[in-house]
Parts: sequence; structure tokens; C-alpha cells
Amino acid sequence: MSFRMCSRVVLSSLFVLPCACLDHPLKSVEYESIGEGETVLVLDVQRKVDVLFVIDNSGSMGEEQAVLAANFNTFVEVLERMDVGADYRIGITTTDNGNISCRNTTPEAGALQMRSCRSHLDDFVFSPGTSAVIDKTVEACLDPCPDTLMDLQPVPTALDDDGAQAVRPWLQRGNGTTNVPEGVTTAQALGCWGPQGINGCGFESALESMRLTLVRSGVDTESGYGFMRDDALLQVVFITDEADCSVTVAGQAAFDIEGTRDLWPDPEAPLPPSAVCWNAGVGCSSLADGTTHCEPVVLDASGEPVHGDDAALHPLRRYIEILRKIDEDKRLIAETTDPQVLVSVIGGVPSGYAGEPIDYAAGSDGEFFDSFGVGPGCSSGNGTAVPPVRLRVLAEAFADEPGTNLFSICDADYSPALDAIAEILVGRFRPNCIEGCVAAVGALDDGDLPSCTVVHEIGGTSKEIATCVRDSQGQWQRPEGEALCLYAVTGDDLDPACDVAGQNVELRFLRDPQVPVGNVSATCEMSTQGLTECPGPSS
Repeated sequence: MSFRMCSRVVLSSLFVLPCACLDHPLKSVEYESIGEGETVLVLDVQRKVDVLFVIDNSGSMGEEQAVLAANFNTFVEVLERMDVGADYRIGITTTDNGNISCRNTTPEAGALQMRSCRSHLDDFVFSPGTSAVIDKTVEACLDPCPDTLMDLQPVPTALDDDGAQAVRPWLQRGNGTTNVPEGVTTAQALGCWGPQGINGCGFESALESMRLTLVRSGVDTESGYGFMRDDALLQVVFITDEADCSVTVAGQAAFDIEGTRDLWPDPEAPLPPSAVCWNAGVGCSSLADGTTHCEPVVLDASGEPVHGDDAALHPLRRYIEILRKIDEDKRLIAETTDPQVLVSVIGGVPSGYAGEPIDYAAGSDGEFFDSFGVGPGCSSGNGTAVPPVRLRVLAEAFADEPGTNLFSICDADYSPALDAIAEILVGRFRPNCIEGCVAAVGALDDGDLPSCTVVHEIGGTSKEIATCVRDSQGQWQRPEGEALCLYAVTGDDLDPACDVAGQNVELRFLRDPQVPVGNVSATCEMSTQGLTECPGPSS
């Protein structure tokens, strides 16, 4: 790309990369005049993302954790693509927040977990007490995590450029660095760090665990302090085959063998079943076609409608409100109307769920129906899953379209779900639109734009960025020996966010993930025709 003296615009930014479409307006930009005919355009494009996986670690989750560990590579591959280059953190916690009937577990209560599953193999053996011991050590840990990674630990990092180095309980990659030890890929690390075991509390407090993780991130005495960054997108992913059971102090009475048993399907049972969680937080009504429709409700330990502290489970609004507050704060920082919080669920919905209303039939599992009053949300060779009613409603509150962020835990392969979650996530990143009408766009030659010079500056050294090349299949690639390249698009190829009146060029970058983030500046000759030459959408 050559340099041409003329009226020009200088575009400067932290190095950023292209994205999928945005349906929301971009952050407004600031201009600073630096001389006659010269303008500096500063872009603050979001590329940071913090991902929280809340993983069910109860006795029925052995196969599911094995599938998840085997498919983590799908998720990180999207984030690490050359055309994405996300600065990401991945944290993991469990659904174990304790319960009066779970006296033998050690609740994580939202604390982030980042240790090799081989270092806590006892957690992959579950003794239900009424049947044979369940041992998922091999498939849930040993298979996805080789013995060479038994002692795998994150490399110490700092929270900022001048901070102290410490081992952080999350996986991170960005600015050309990672806290995964040399010689280990991020996918391999997650194969070891991801599985959490199956001996956690069977009353899964997925929502409360999420809340506690976010709270702990803001407490400087916690190991997970700083996980959630103010200027990063937040993605929460719940993975569970049960109903949420985020019990209150008052609600513990519903699970106490000496307390009220009004929510127990069988009041004579020796121990409370997980269906108590369903009965405490879900209300269902029969429809004319014989199916059942279910929605969240707020009940006390006796099953009576209540408000406030007397509820058996924390009301769903508790979690919607905290995520909305985080979203609002992040939008203010980013100066955007784009949603900054995303929620996804891999749970008990039918395979291929696309947002259609779920009305439950009785199903063929009589024992399940007797406990829950409806049939399973989904079934597979690994068993049945409870409809995630509370989680579904939470996820829908943060979805662009119903069903786009709910996936079936009964699927044998989670890679389509993780790929979809990651693609929606990177779709929140902003494209690199050149603000203004660039001259000589007609001279655009397969990605090369003669009227612009684009420079990458890092460590005090500046270098003009090479134009990307196409391979034999027509896909963009970095030229040999180049860690960073770009190509320009215009016309019908513009991202919709760039295809507005007065604009006509978008820059897209491919970068070796090992290249640190620096500064990119573009000097372009601007058209004197303005809106005449760039009247608006090209399509």
C-alpha cells in the first residue's frame, strides 16, 4: 500500500481485528485536528472477552464432562483464529454451592478452579449410597488429560503491565502471551483443567455459583481477583443436566430431613431428591393438547407463593439484575449500545433446539414423571436431563433471538454448541471501518488499497503492514515471513456496520497469535466528493 500526499485521515488504534456482523450502532468516535486537511481518528474497538464456564460436578455428569473436555478445542480455535485474535480469559467453577443435605462435599461457592484433573482423581468417583459406586476417572479425566500433564499449572502472570506476577486460576491468552506452559496448547490445558469431577453436591446452584464468581472477582483478597475486566465482554456458559437449585437460607428447610417436606415428591423418602429444586422454583400448568407448560415461580419451603427472603430459591431476578448491571456498566465504559454480556446454556433442551416454546409431555420414563410431573427435557444413552427452566429464562433475557444460546446436553458432541457460542461471541467485536470516504477505491486490487498506508508500531519499531494473499482456494493467508497482514474490502463485501453513508472501506487483519498487540495507524487519501461518492449502503 503506497503513501500519497493529499487531504488525509490518520486512523490510530490498539491493534484490532475484523468480526461478524453487528446489528447495533458503533461507539461514537473522537476527532482531533492536527493541522490543515489532517484529522486523527481514534477507534476503541473491543477485543477482550472473559468467559466463565459453570460446570455441573454432580454424580450424573461423568460422560458430559468427558465430552466437554474433548470439545474445548472447538471453542478456543474460534477465539484464536487469525481473523479474530481475541484477548481472552477462561475461568471455570462448579455448581456446588453447598446444601444442608450435602454434608460431605467441599463447595467451591464460585471460586475459580484451574488445576489438572489428575491431581484430584478422587473427585471422579461418586458413591450414591443406594447403588454401586460410579467411577468416571478414565473417561472424564485420564482420557482427555495425558499423564504428562498431571502437574499442569498456569504460568504466573500480572493483572496489568506493572503488577505483581502470580498464578491466576484462569486460562488467558492475549497480547502475544499466554499463561499456559510452553509446549502445551490451550486446548490441551482445558482438557486437563476443565473436568471438575462428579462428587459435588447434587443440588446444583448454577446461578448462585455464577454470582459468587463475579463477586469474588472484585475482592482483592480472593485468588480469582481481577478475572472479570471492566473493558471486556463477559460470556457465561452453564453446563448442567439438572434444574437450578440456588437455595436461600430459609429454603434450606425444604431439604432438611427434619424440616418441612412439602416440596418432596415422596414425603416418606429417606433423603430429599433433586426434584425438590424443581418443585421449589418451577410452576407448571396443563394445556389443552395434553402437554405441560412450565415457568419460574417464587415459592417458600412449604410451596406457597412468596416475595423476598422467605423464598426457597433465590428469585431469578437476582441474577438477571446483576448481569444487567454489569452489562450497563460495560456499555458505559465502551460507550456503546451493543450488549456486553452473553449467556449460554448447554442443558436439558431437545437436540437442535431453535427457540420454539417447550411444552413437556409425560414421556416414557415413569419414575422421572413421578418426580417432576413432566417428562425429561432430553434423553440420551447417558441418561436424562431435567428441563433448565430457570436457566432458559435467564439465557433468553440475554439473547438476540430466542434459542440461539441454548443447546442440548444430551448431544454426543458439544463441538457444534461450543462453535456456535464462540461465533456469537466474536460477532460482538467491531469491524475496522475507516471513518470517511477513502479516495481511489476503484483502484482496489485484491485487498490492496493504494490510497492507504497502514503501519504497525510495537516496541518503538514501526513497519508497514503487508497485504494478505489468497491461497489456491481463494482464502486469505499471511504472506510467507509476515506475522501480520491486512486486506481492504469495499462495496458489497463491507461489514454492515461499515456500510453507511460517508464510508466505503473496511480493513481486515490476519495475525500470528504470538504477535503482541501494538498500535496500528492508517494514513489514507480521502475523497473530496464525500457523500456524493459514498452515498450509503452498497447492497
